[in-house]
Amino acid sequence: MKRTIAILVSLFCCFTLFAQDENGIATSKFSTLNWIILIVFLLGTTVIGELVKNEDKGLDAFFKGGNNLPWWAVSLSLIATKTSVATFIAVPAFIFSMNGNLTYLQMTIGFALGNVLFVYVLLKEYYEEGIYSPYDFIQKRLGVKTSQLSRTFFMIGATMSQGVRLLGTALVLSVITGQSTLICICIIALFAIVWSYIGGITTVVWTDAIQFVIFIFGACFALFYAVGDIPGGFGEMMTIADSKAKLVLWDLSLDPHKTYTLWVGILGCTFFEFGSNAVDQVVTQRALCCKNLKEARKAVAFSVVGVATTWIMAFVGIGLVAYYDINPLSDLIQASISAEPDRIFPYYVVNELPNGISGLIIAAMFAAGISTLDSALTALSQTSVMGIGTLVFPKLKIMDENKVVKISKIAIIVWGLILALLAYGFSFFQDGGLLALGFKVPGYAYGILIGIAFLALMRKGTFIGILIGAFMAILAIAWMHFEGISFFWWFPVGALVVIVTALLLSKIGVDSSKTDLV
Repeated sequence: MKRTIAILVSLFCCFTLFAQDENGIATSKFSTLNWIILIVFLLGTTVIGELVKNEDKGLDAFFKGGNNLPWWAVSLSLIATKTSVATFIAVPAFIFSMNGNLTYLQMTIGFALGNVLFVYVLLKEYYEEGIYSPYDFIQKRLGVKTSQLSRTFFMIGATMSQGVRLLGTALVLSVITGQSTLICICIIALFAIVWSYIGGITTVVWTDAIQFVIFIFGACFALFYAVGDIPGGFGEMMTIADSKAKLVLWDLSLDPHKTYTLWVGILGCTFFEFGSNAVDQVVTQRALCCKNLKEARKAVAFSVVGVATTWIMAFVGIGLVAYYDINPLSDLIQASISAEPDRIFPYYVVNELPNGISGLIIAAMFAAGISTLDSALTALSQTSVMGIGTLVFPKLKIMDENKVVKISKIAIIVWGLILALLAYGFSFFQDGGLLALGFKVPGYAYGILIGIAFLALMRKGTFIGILIGAFMAILAIAWMHFEGISFFWWFPVGALVVIVTALLLSKIGVDSSKTDLV
């Protein structure tokens, strides 16, 4: 433990000393006090993670916390996991952008409905089966081949979406230090790997709970200062925003090409959120850590309050619009923001907010980013080792649990490196901003996973039928992508294509009794 802390302290200190401004954005205003706050947060969370880790060494302890975690801590971890750094930097950036407004807030309706759907559709089934992941549930209902197909889609979708989130957190660090995006990605990935490695899901849940408290206070401070920096306060802020058409909230258009409409929020986003809860092991793993079904339902239901963070950060975006209308950006900064629009809020925090407050809010951004990333690492480790790994290497099933945990920790490191490489690759494709990119990249996988989960619930479909359905869903989503149809529609359409195709093939000749149940 002491060696780990020493390495992290040395790394961060050297990083600070050699920071250079490569992006045209000044870093001098991020004072010594701010650095102290940020370093205390990062290293303090590491120490806390070591202190709260589960002392049991088995797989159940590492991946499910021994089913002994309180519901409120699990709920805060769920909120922290789903409230990625995209909420902190991409939502204000979207509002600040030329065509941005409040229509994104319609998506919070779906975020709430998706949680309710999960509580009453699949959560009970998961607890009754006593599983580690939704893919174990699929395996029991539809067989090994189908479960491996679902694991494959999960790993593709999760690595893509988490790569975007890692990039978002790295952009914050880049604005602070002026260092290259690549170096910042490596720094963030290191902390996420350490926190996941220390104690598995127990450490992740408790550190997530702490980080939730930090980033909710950070969001509130950001809103308070965004309003306070505008002469005339909230009223003047809203007047300026209204003059720029930023206060549009409802969009009743039936045009499927429009990204944020009420119908997208009610239907498309509900399926997206349901999928995040039900078939994305990054989130589902938390819901499976509670003592019983009743506790799990409370944890998932209470996590709906997380949408408040989205509303807060949307109004922070309104504040940025008003502030920079009164205090225009220089040409140099404007060019940098135009190239990477998600830098606007970190830039405002570092350059406009008082010392100490800016350090707290930057720490909040790190809390949101790393809490999502360390959750992904434990989920990917569990899925790859306990799922695919046990089939490729059958000896894992009879191996001593302590050895399997060690292998799972190695997997955490490997997945951390993969996510870092993906994040760097995504840094070259930010034209649409992180908010859109974060939803698009898992779109091909998660709709298919939702469809497979519903088929497992119905105990319908064969591997061949589901495989063909997945292929047809990919073609349908690719067509929607090419036609510019809103990415939120990809999730329900992908699910529907998989379900309909699998059921039709069962009716016309593929006998559902021939599934590969083992």
